[in-house]
Amino acid sequence: MKHKNHISTKHSVLVILSVLLITACYGGGSSNSKAQIPSLMSPKTVTGNAASKNNEGVDHLVQGHYKTALKYFQEAISAKPDFAEAHFNLAISLDGMGKHTEATSAFEKAKEFGGDNLKIAENAILKKHLNL
Repeated sequence: MKHKNHISTKHSVLVILSVLLITACYGGGSSNSKAQIPSLMSPKTVTGNAASKNNEGVDHLVQGHYKTALKYFQEAISAKPDFAEAHFNLAISLDGMGKHTEATSAFEKAKEFGGDNLKIAENAILKKHLNL
């Protein structure tokens, strides 16, 4: 009788481990791809069309939709040319698309307009592009 329970317990452990492994591999785990792509929502000081376009772009950026996000960040910058967060997000999109020269230019503007924002100034990708 003990032998039968031991096999049953082993089987249960294997089933549980299999379920955990499948869950982790197919998106049910604690991994969050959104955390892997830095992005900045609009600060409270930026409102209107510029803010809404930037925030819509962030929604696409964190999903890895770089080309779609790019369009929104460009529109946000058109509405507010000194919008540091939008320049930063634009740079992240360009970097994700492999357009590193353009990304560097956008990072320069992000730092110019938002150098006092530590989320911009201390970002590792920005620092790499600007050789800081």
